[in-house]
Amino acid sequence: MRLPARYVAVGAVSLLAVALAWLVYSWPVTVQYFPTYAVTYSKGLGQSFELEVVDEASRPVHFCASMYGWLPNGSFIEIGKGCGVGRRNFNPKALRQYAETWKGHEGVEPGVVVLLTYLNGTEPDGKPTLARTAKSFTIQPERVAKGENVKATIKVKARPPHNKPPGRENTEFGPSLQLWPLGRITECIPDYQSKTAYCYEWRLETVYYNIRDTKVPTIAARIKSATDARYIDIIDLYFVIFATTSIAVYFRAGAAISSTADASTYYSADVYTIVLRNARLRNSTDAAGIESFEPQGRLGVYVVGFYGDVALVRYREYFVSYPSGFASPTGYVADVYFVRPSVARMQRGVIALFQDVDPTPTDNSGYSQIFNMLSNHWSANYKWGDWEIGVSSLTVINEVTDSSLSIGIPLKRHVGGVSPMLTAAIGFSISDQSGSYITPIALLRAFLRKSYRDVLDIAGWYYYPNTWYEFDNGVYRIPSIFMDLYTQPQNTR
Repeated sequence: MRLPARYVAVGAVSLLAVALAWLVYSWPVTVQYFPTYAVTYSKGLGQSFELEVVDEASRPVHFCASMYGWLPNGSFIEIGKGCGVGRRNFNPKALRQYAETWKGHEGVEPGVVVLLTYLNGTEPDGKPTLARTAKSFTIQPERVAKGENVKATIKVKARPPHNKPPGRENTEFGPSLQLWPLGRITECIPDYQSKTAYCYEWRLETVYYNIRDTKVPTIAARIKSATDARYIDIIDLYFVIFATTSIAVYFRAGAAISSTADASTYYSADVYTIVLRNARLRNSTDAAGIESFEPQGRLGVYVVGFYGDVALVRYREYFVSYPSGFASPTGYVADVYFVRPSVARMQRGVIALFQDVDPTPTDNSGYSQIFNMLSNHWSANYKWGDWEIGVSSLTVINEVTDSSLSIGIPLKRHVGGVSPMLTAAIGFSISDQSGSYITPIALLRAFLRKSYRDVLDIAGWYYYPNTWYEFDNGVYRIPSIFMDLYTQPQNTR
């Protein structure tokens, strides 16, 4: 039987629609650099943005998240906030706007900071045990700006809750919570004991400082004794940043989450401010690094680093209780330290390095102040040599921690008149996309003058923080290369 022409036309249109739909959609592409996060992109009709939070066994975690981005102009943008059980869909508009501000920065993946409050087991009576952490993921701006779907997966350390809270034997603790009296808001974290659900929000409170295109010290050596300065001949400080087609360079931020209730502080370095992926950026110096300071009897602090953008931002946690809708601070704050290469210089295709000298090593200002605080508050490892002393990024990483980490950058912290607290959870690391790690190239060497090599040795103390930071699902100290140099008579070790 021959079909009427209108039915044939409808059938052809339907087939065409199916074909067009197939062309619109694409197989997901997952980008994963480190075990703590992965981002999956796919094409579809419209754009979606999903955040997934799982534990180390990939089980869904009950969470509340607040997400922020650091714009190229130095300001901060809220990307989304909300709660979920394992996952939550967000309006992609803010994420797309964030991506659009980074268009034109070739090979740059900006980070999204994710402040999390999540369920970390339950007490025997059903009361939830909560944990707070700072995590992140990075985005490829060109994909997001074009409207691709984004799914960011973040892993946290979490204990699963009790499956059946006391007194509610038929209630499963999971995404549905069918018998939960507050079923309409089950995405928030429930407290079975008080029959209340809490939605947690981290709100941007204060930007303490936000400095663009400033000198960020990465390696430094100090000679603070006039006698030692006469005996030391040459100091070599070598530092290089590069990004090629086979590797990516990471700049980490650090977060200190503290509670006024119990005076505790939790530190995280699982925050990536920026990833340079196939950036082909070049150092704006004649050589790959900067070498050979010659003190020639001068005191001073000798420094090598890069021009970067630096910010210190405080977030405060609030909970919103339902069904009342009452909101109040929980007493938790998160101080997040951001650092990245100067965006203004990256737009010109370079990462600018610098070398500097502070001629007054003990006056408690400039680079001298950094060393004074390091020597007072950090731990130190001792190095010694007959006539030469050297320390590299590989050396300090192996001696201070068990993981291949970035070298840390100490920053001063002045918040509300509180005494300075130092963190080294800011730095960079290098990895190829297969997941193998390459140590950043950083080297400090110092030499005695030849006329003293038969009677003196050269020694030094390099500093690292006492604080343990969580990242890559482990807890580690962050190494650094900031060294005090001395001389001493031979055979006095």
